[in-house]
Amino acid sequence: FAGGVSSRRGRRARERGFPTFCRCGEEAVIKTSGTAKNPGRLFHCCPYGSEEDKSHLFSWTDECMVEEIYDLKEMVTHLKGDIADLRGEIGGLQKDIERGKMLIESQMNMRGCCVVL
Repeated sequence: FAGGVSSRRGRRARERGFPTFCRCGEEAVIKTSGTAKNPGRLFHCCPYGSEEDKSHLFSWTDECMVEEIYDLKEMVTHLKGDIADLRGEIGGLQKDIERGKMLIESQMNMRGCCVVL
């Protein structure tokens, strides 16, 4: 693959991160560029792809990694929000449990009073 080839060849715009399959259904492989422009640079590609056949997967691994990191950071932010919400719900449930225990205890005390009468 030439160094000037678009890194999005063979990938839809909504696909982000590390590709796993080419649109032809073949599993993606990781190779190392041997070009003068990108020596040693890793890329994901279809094993059946070539410079002439632009319909197969080609994506620079470092660019995919940036997408993965961005998406993971966004996911962590959402998860932190979910955790904060759940902690609030747990606090409310703990208060409900304590109120329930107090209600049961007061009912038990009242039952004891009624039996004596």
